[in-house]
Amino acid sequence: MQTILTRLQTLSILIVEDESSTRKWLVRVLQLYFKEVRSASDAMEALELFIASPSNIVIADIQMPEVDGLTFLQKIGTLSTNTMRIVMTAFNTNPYLNRAIESGVHFYLKKPIDIDELLFAVASHFPEEHSTSFVSDIGKGFLYNAQEMMLYQDKKPIKLTKKELRFLELLLKNRYGIISFEQIEKTIWDGNATPDAIRMVVVALRKKMYPELIENFKGLGYRLSIS
Repeated sequence: MQTILTRLQTLSILIVEDESSTRKWLVRVLQLYFKEVRSASDAMEALELFIASPSNIVIADIQMPEVDGLTFLQKIGTLSTNTMRIVMTAFNTNPYLNRAIESGVHFYLKKPIDIDELLFAVASHFPEEHSTSFVSDIGKGFLYNAQEMMLYQDKKPIKLTKKELRFLELLLKNRYGIISFEQIEKTIWDGNATPDAIRMVVVALRKKMYPELIENFKGLGYRLSIS
């Protein structure tokens, strides 16, 4: 945990929230963890702040007057591909989740915000620079060595196909977010795959590892389920 906190202290965050009490609470809490925390009450004010000085992370409420959070975050994505974009929402229905995925945000948070969830999501998106560890613990004795591109269970190598390997890497790189079918197609099949082809890779990877490893969000995509 201390390593994660040290990493966060090098990052800046911009909060866009029209509800005053929520915005002030987030600023107060996140100032304990990040190098710089700025806030805005609407998208236009936030855009001016970002253009003047880009932030590493932008977190915006999905519902705001005039310009909604997802439209705003899409604009941020065109200005800076390196900025992590997070949406906050009080809704957890498919239309909102679909919009979040289609807009290309890196992560969405259900209100009320779980600060620990936010911190771990950011830390996973900004891996520690100069880290000498290439190994990810995937649970139940499974370890993935990114440098070797090898999966091990209790130190024994597990053979994966090329597509299974790329899918596992995609899940690990987006450890706390849902991977949409479009992302999977683009990354693994170069944009041309049937739902059955994707499902076959998921099923095969679950069999070689363990069933609950990959969580299915019907109609949306998949997420790595590691505590």
